[in-house]
Amino acid sequence: MANSQPMKKTIRIYFVDFWNGFDPGDNFFINRLKIHYNVVLDEAHPELLFYSYNGIQHFRYDKSITVYFSGENDVPDFNLSDYAISFHPVQFEDRHLRLPLFVLYKCFPDLDKQKISSSHELLQRKFCAFVVSNSKGADRKREDFFHKLNEYKKVDSGGRYLNNTGRPVADKLEFIKGYKFVIAFENSAASGYTTEKLIEPLAVNSVPIYWGNPNVNKDFNSKSFVNAADFKSLDELVQEIIRLDNDDDAYLSMAQEHPFTESQKKSADWINDFDEFMDSIIHQEPENAIRRTRFGYARFYTRRYKLLFGMANLPGIRYLVRKLSYR
Repeated sequence: MANSQPMKKTIRIYFVDFWNGFDPGDNFFINRLKIHYNVVLDEAHPELLFYSYNGIQHFRYDKSITVYFSGENDVPDFNLSDYAISFHPVQFEDRHLRLPLFVLYKCFPDLDKQKISSSHELLQRKFCAFVVSNSKGADRKREDFFHKLNEYKKVDSGGRYLNNTGRPVADKLEFIKGYKFVIAFENSAASGYTTEKLIEPLAVNSVPIYWGNPNVNKDFNSKSFVNAADFKSLDELVQEIIRLDNDDDAYLSMAQEHPFTESQKKSADWINDFDEFMDSIIHQEPENAIRRTRFGYARFYTRRYKLLFGMANLPGIRYLVRKLSYR
């Protein structure tokens, strides 16, 4: 007699207000959920709605359980969402999961692979790469450091911003793996906010020159990258890169370090944490799982948010808001 497999619970989900290019049918969230559940994409009546920062369509789904996700440096608003997934190291009952954006990138699993590049190959690469395509709203430290390091040796800028390679590169990972160093500055500094800027160089054995998350050493091995926070100024940081560039042993020691310490490998089980977080939501009765408050001041707060967001997206006002926002 054939072994009978238990029937998977069916859940209806959908995604709104995500960034351009986001595929509702193929992404980290739905692919993980499909392992444990029979997932149905239902735009009209989802039980579970994932939404992000790029709109207010989620307000149409009053009866859905809502989960906010953002890889940007904003803070989840629990007045508007039942649950949130973000990079923030905060605890709020059972309503928040810390899942940094870098976990969602395809190269993230590569960080656990043994580094096997030969010393000769590592040392024969070009000096330093820089790949940024959008500078709007970013901290000026990133641009300032690029120019300062460029005074020592040419830094090849392969993004749309400050491009000096002729055209933007088609494959960032393929581009940066040919360099000893990669400028890996975030657009801003916030606790817990570490993006692909750090993990992409680590995945291809380049040494990141990192600035951003002040607590980055909690998630990553501090010996595997240069942390700008360890230096009093950008000038001192430049001097450290010059030292490493001219000291093969010191450079190789850093380039061959594993991105995670042994304790970090054991403590950061991001994928299982996500699975458990979603299980706790899905296995509740819907009336218990919906946590956002719909009455009292919260009702006024939600209405005001929708009104202001809607006004801000009128063509003339949207243009003005963008001009003022990026000054």
